Amino acid sequence: MMKNKSIEILVNENFVYAKVLDYFGVQYYKSKNKTLQQVCQEHKINIGQLLEVIERAQHPATIEASELKKFPARLIISYLKHAHELFIKDRLPFILKQIDSLNAPLDQNLVNDLKMIIPMFVDDFIHHIYEEEDRLFSYIHDLECFIIGKTTSSKILINIDAFSIQEFALHHGDSDDEMKGIRGITNEYKTDDIDDIQLKVIFKELQAFDQELTKHAHIENNVLFPKALMLEKQAKEKLQITYSQN
Repeated sequence: MMKNKSIEILVNENFVYAKVLDYFGVQYYKSKNKTLQQVCQEHKINIGQLLEVIERAQHPATIEASELKKFPARLIISYLKHAHELFIKDRLPFILKQIDSLNAPLDQNLVNDLKMIIPMFVDDFIHHIYEEEDRLFSYIHDLECFIIGKTTSSKILINIDAFSIQEFALHHGDSDDEMKGIRGITNEYKTDDIDDIQLKVIFKELQAFDQELTKHAHIENNVLFPKALMLEKQAKEKLQITYSQN
């Protein structure tokens, strides 16, 4: 039964156990030789509740890009902002915490690279997200509001001359370029030759984040940007009509 398996076996079978145990206050790598039942008893955790959280974590609610195309820009932006929040408050802090606590006898060059490169990437990534929300998302929101008559032409006129969705889109692959470096130092997240359970979890978490980021970028590039360019075109046409009538 699941409760009689060691933490190491469970985490090797499904790395989601590591994050959920961490959420419940268990340093899984220090309890790797104990069974799940022993750990739950020691930490006064309801094993049924823990397994429910693990089940939910394995099957997060997602929407396909094809479905998102049906929604207006403001709802697509809300979906993307929610993903940003999960990146910043859940996925990345856990990865940083695991890297910071690495102390097993490991390849010191690899550990040093992880401790230097990942925090730098996270700082740059968070800066990129905030810039995207403050500039791009706000601009698209204003375009949509102008087209449906909720924003005056004077406000959108200033923004439309100072911002270009096409130019923003050209630089949108920067995060993926940085992920290439992470793929390099982790050997494409391969864990076959890794014995340390914590390092395995770090690689698996980085791989999951990379995959989520790829899907996220696909939605922005293939759903939000085309819709935003159309809104920008419509706004310019509306502005021309407005000022030709004055």
